[in-house]
Amino acid sequence: MKDNSNFDESVKTLKKTIPLMMKYSVPVNPTNYALWYTYASNEVPNLNRELESALKLYNTCPTFRAEQLYSKHVKNEAVDQARNLQQSIDKMMGKVGDSIGNTQNNAKSFEKEMSLCHEELAVLDAIETPMTPEAVSGFVSELLSKSMAMRDNAKSLGDSLEKAQQEIKSLRMELANSQQDALYDALTGLLNRRAFEQELDGLIELPNAHACLIIADIDHFKAFNDEHGHTMGDQVLKAVGKRLAISCSNGALAFRYGGEEFAVLIPNSTIAKAHDMAEKIRLSIERLIIKDRKTGETVANITCSFGVAAILKDRDAIDSINLADERLYNAKQQGRNQVVSTA
Repeated sequence: MKDNSNFDESVKTLKKTIPLMMKYSVPVNPTNYALWYTYASNEVPNLNRELESALKLYNTCPTFRAEQLYSKHVKNEAVDQARNLQQSIDKMMGKVGDSIGNTQNNAKSFEKEMSLCHEELAVLDAIETPMTPEAVSGFVSELLSKSMAMRDNAKSLGDSLEKAQQEIKSLRMELANSQQDALYDALTGLLNRRAFEQELDGLIELPNAHACLIIADIDHFKAFNDEHGHTMGDQVLKAVGKRLAISCSNGALAFRYGGEEFAVLIPNSTIAKAHDMAEKIRLSIERLIIKDRKTGETVANITCSFGVAAILKDRDAIDSINLADERLYNAKQQGRNQVVSTA
């Protein structure tokens, strides 16, 4: 009864999933299907809250938001393995199919030749005159030769299948390692510039959303790298990225924009609120202390400068970026480690 109950629940969830995806014009692909199926099942309350927040903001769930929610709430090893395995099988099927096809053809040929051998044996068995040793030896040699050829062909198929399995295993590992490359920065774990551009474009297109942009730059980062080395520099980037991620709430998202630059997009915000958020981030970074694991050396006095701007409606995304960049430049010119949100 339990299995039947589980099946019935799955059917009910399935019947809800597709209509929901159609309602919000969501493309039907494996990631979206898994995401919306989980949403329809009500099994992950945090996912439902965050997805409903996105629906209120966009009246749909943009691709990059879907990827983010999927990675955060839905993705698990079993799902990844199934997806990777399917991709691996698709790639390898041609090679394996050729090997199987050749083996099938050879097997049919072998079967035909064995039938002929059996017929010859039947004829010889009906003859009263015994076969000479030479005739028996020739017949056995021919039979052995054909059997060995079939064995070699079967071994070739086995080798092909084993090689295919190894390649599939390798592909699965590569796919698992690169799953997040499209939208996430490998060093900091933050969303990357591509994701930033997608989200910014989405915010600009919203008719009634008031959103803001923060661009932050680590002060004197080149000099820091020259003095302490790139390994310590990477630790600083990770630590700053973590502070930005922790500071984001109510739909705000942090990105590694490039190099030592970071960005935060804040939906439903005013300049004043965005300025306050940037100030809190600035203070949290100012308190950072980084320790070199090799030398035990500690480094403090890490600071960032911030430029804050409203996202300009009905304008190119670059206009909003340039405005925030201009204010970031002003923060640098005025002494660094500060937030500038006005012209």
